Amino acid sequence: MRKFHVGIVGAGLIAKDHANSLTRSPLVRSVSFFDTDGARAQEAARQFRTRAAETIRQLVSENDLIWICTPPFGRRDAITEACRAGKAIFCEKPLGISEADLRFVERAVRKARVPFFMGQSGRYSSFFRKMKELVAGGAIGRLTQVWSTRLGYLDPKRQPAWRFDDKLGGGVLIELGVHELDYIRWIAGDWARVSAVASSRILRPGRFQEAVEGIGELRGGAMARLTISWANPRYLWQRGVEGETGSIFFDDCRVREVHLLRPGKKKPVIHRTGDWKDHRTNENLSFKEQTAAVLHALARGKKPEVTLEDGAAAVRVALAMRESAKTGRVVRVQA
Repeated sequence: MRKFHVGIVGAGLIAKDHANSLTRSPLVRSVSFFDTDGARAQEAARQFRTRAAETIRQLVSENDLIWICTPPFGRRDAITEACRAGKAIFCEKPLGISEADLRFVERAVRKARVPFFMGQSGRYSSFFRKMKELVAGGAIGRLTQVWSTRLGYLDPKRQPAWRFDDKLGGGVLIELGVHELDYIRWIAGDWARVSAVASSRILRPGRFQEAVEGIGELRGGAMARLTISWANPRYLWQRGVEGETGSIFFDDCRVREVHLLRPGKKKPVIHRTGDWKDHRTNENLSFKEQTAAVLHALARGKKPEVTLEDGAAAVRVALAMRESAKTGRVVRVQA
């Protein structure tokens, strides 16, 4: 099977998480880094015993697959260079932070006709795959609601400034929330319309949207709900799917379990799943599985499991929620 030279654009925390799996993959011949901060790229190269490119053009020319892990505002340039050179692309979420970003990327990729793999690592987690499997198998009948609650605290003293600037990172809804919005769409289909309220009063008042409460309707008729915050001292991550004959529940505090509940039954059916981490290699297992899926699909000439269209759809739901929070109106999600 074909093996690849992979060039990682970006050398921050997420880039290193990806590199931890890429450098262990039997389908990867080499990994190299480029970052606008050359010292950071050199440090990452030393950590993974590889090399750093001096320019993004050099990185693209020397590799088969361009693995984009920049902050959201830095992805256009990397995608442009990869498309110009006809190289395959993996891009971390979110695909962009504005409709202009999405259209730019869509045009560039389609014109270049390059393979494009969207990063949505949550789809590769064993517990979320189990939820998807149960829904697809009819375990809870026709769906009535899909929901996600994700709370936590992002400390401004320990994070780069761009993460607290909506114009650079897109706020909590775009940078983090696309995981949850994509999950809901993956489980139950496209979003039709949304309504939301949002807060920007704690972390960077007026500059950073830190918490959002959104509800919506999916095109298949089910309801959807999202509660997300990066300004909450309580950590909580739960997901659920409700149906006419039961419900499915996940709680990150019990990360190796998915619960299936039915009316009149006091105890849930507990489906045991895998962990989130390989404690031997310190790999995030969803990243590991995602890496394997991308490389195998590219080597075999198969279509991406998570596509450019998936990435754009999740951001468009987030943009619709941002518009609703700003205007107070129900907003139809752009197809």
